[in-house]
Amino acid sequence: MCAFCALLSGGSHWSEAGTDAARTDAPAGRARLLERRGRVRLVNRILSYHGCALADWNNNSYILRGHRGQTSIVDSLPQVWARAEEISKKPADPLDPALLAALSNVADGNIEN
Repeated sequence: MCAFCALLSGGSHWSEAGTDAARTDAPAGRARLLERRGRVRLVNRILSYHGCALADWNNNSYILRGHRGQTSIVDSLPQVWARAEEISKKPADPLDPALLAALSNVADGNIEN
């Protein structure tokens, strides 16, 4: 998606139903930015296993970057996972034993991938 189209895209994805993105009474400004940053921080724990990193863009979309330089602008978390699979060439399976082990190592303070 081009940068201009990303700005024009709107609405939230159904997968964000429990987040501020889908609420009509969602916080604005700094509060929304802080909530999105928190989500991005959590998602990045998983994406690091796939060789990717996510950043918030304009408090509306996300920028997904691969460690080899690939970059993609995406609107929602399902798009993040689909694009991460393309970049890493491995499935984004949340129950992958290797992923769970890597997350466990990070949680235990052993940062090894």
